[in-house]
Amino acid sequence: MLASLSLLVAAVPVFASDGRPIDVSELPAPARQFIETHFADAKVSYATVEGRVLDKEYEVVFTDGRKVEFGKNGEWEQVDAKRGQFPMAVLPQSIRTYLRQNYPDTPVSKIDRDRRGYEVELRSGLELDFDRNGRLLKIDD
Repeated sequence: MLASLSLLVAAVPVFASDGRPIDVSELPAPARQFIETHFADAKVSYATVEGRVLDKEYEVVFTDGRKVEFGKNGEWEQVDAKRGQFPMAVLPQSIRTYLRQNYPDTPVSKIDRDRRGYEVELRSGLELDFDRNGRLLKIDD
């Protein structure tokens, strides 16, 4: 048992993230298209790829402090605009409508997306969880 644990611990660095810098041209096509569509006015500070056992993740950081994280296929997983203008077109229409009706003066600072749905963080600190169809599930303050 101890020998197996030692082998596992010794193997961890091999699979740890490396955060290797890459050129934007090395991003998957959907990630490049997302940047062209939603961040056309922004200048890229740097991009990285993080390798995992069966997965890769990409991160693009812009000079204005905004950043986007992409999954292995180039689909966005997180948009963080705590230091810049949030691109509202990223949000599904139902979430944009909800925010416009209920929080018209509170900017969005971040959104996370996974297979279950969306978590939207407002600059006020309020967090709103939506399902995949954009229906509100929970509000955390």
